[in-house]
Amino acid sequence: MGVVVTATLVPVVVLGPTLGVYVDRWNRRRILIATNVVEGVIVAGLSLLVVSHTAALGILVVIVLGLASAAQFVRITSTAVVPQTVGVDDLPAANGLMSFSNSFNQIIGLSLGGVVVALFGVSLPIEYDAVTFFVAAVLLLFTPRELGAPEPAPAPEVATFRAQFVEGFAYIRSQRYLVEVIALGIIVNFFANAVSALFAPYAGLVLHGGAATYGLLGAAIAAGALVGALAIGKVNTRRSAGRYLFGGAALLSLAMIALGLTRSIPLALVEAAALGVMLSVTNVPMLTLIQAKVPSRLLGRVMATLMSLILVVSPVGSFFAGTLAAATSIGAVFLLSGVVMLVAEGIGFATLAALRDVTY
Repeated sequence: MGVVVTATLVPVVVLGPTLGVYVDRWNRRRILIATNVVEGVIVAGLSLLVVSHTAALGILVVIVLGLASAAQFVRITSTAVVPQTVGVDDLPAANGLMSFSNSFNQIIGLSLGGVVVALFGVSLPIEYDAVTFFVAAVLLLFTPRELGAPEPAPAPEVATFRAQFVEGFAYIRSQRYLVEVIALGIIVNFFANAVSALFAPYAGLVLHGGAATYGLLGAAIAAGALVGALAIGKVNTRRSAGRYLFGGAALLSLAMIALGLTRSIPLALVEAAALGVMLSVTNVPMLTLIQAKVPSRLLGRVMATLMSLILVVSPVGSFFAGTLAAATSIGAVFLLSGVVMLVAEGIGFATLAALRDVTY
C-alpha cells in the first residue's frame, strides 16, 4: 500500500510545474477532454490484465503512475478553468459545488464499491471506472468551445517554455502568503498522507472489517466533505481564508488522533465524517483565495508548482507510514501524525502572519 500510494504522488511532485506551463499555454477544455480519454484507455488496459490474471505489483505501479500523471493534468486544469467560468464573488459557491460533486461521487462509489468488490471481485468496478472516463470526455464536448482559451503572455520574451516556467516560480516567491502556504503544507501533507496510506490496513487490522468497511470509511470522509463544502461555500471568506485554513487543519488533526484511539467501526465512521468536514473547511477557502488573487494566465503554473512543492514529501510520508506501522502499530502512526500536525499548526498560526491575515 505504501508503494502504491507513493506512486500516485510521484507525478504530482515531478511533473507538476512542467504540466502547469502547458495548462497555461493550451486550451484547457481540450486538455480535459484528452486526458479523460487517456485515463479511460489506461483503466481499460488494467481491466484486461485483471481478467487475464497477469496484473503483478510492478505492472500496477506503472499503471498507477500513468493514471496519476493524467489525473494531475486534470486536477490543475479544472482548478484553473473555474475562474474563467465564474466571477470572483461566485468562486466560493463554485468551488463548493465542485467539492460537493466530487464528494457525492465518492460517497456512491466507495459505498457501493466496497460491497461490489466483496461480492463480485475487482474486475467489474475497474471496467465501470474505465467507462466513466469516456463518459466524462463526452460530457465535456457539450461545454462552450471558447471555455479555457489560453490568455496571451504580456510580452514576447515571456512566451518561451523556459521563461513561462521561471515566471511561475518568480510569482510565488513574490507573494509571501504563498510561501507560507508551502511551508505549512509540507508538514501537514507529510503526516496527512501517512494516515491516508494506512486506511485500507486500518479497516482490516484495527477495525477488523473487510472491503466494505474500507469503502464505508472512504464514503464517510466524502459525506463529511460534502457537508463541509455546502456549508463553507455559503461563507464569505474574503477576509478570513487563512484563519479557516489554520482552524480547519487543527480540527483535522484532532480527528486523526481520535481515529488512532478508535477500535469501533461506528465511531470510526463518525470520526471519518468529521475529518471530511474539516478537509472542505480547510481546502475550499484556500483554493478560492488562490484563484481570486493569482492572474488567470499564471494560475496553471502557480497551482501546479504549489502542489508539487507541498506534496514533495508526501511519497516519503506514505512510505514512512508503512514502515513505522509495521514496527509499531497503525494507531501509533495516526496518533503521532495528529499530534505533530496540531503542534505545527499552532506554531504556524503564531508566526505565519501573511497567511493568517490574507484577504482577497
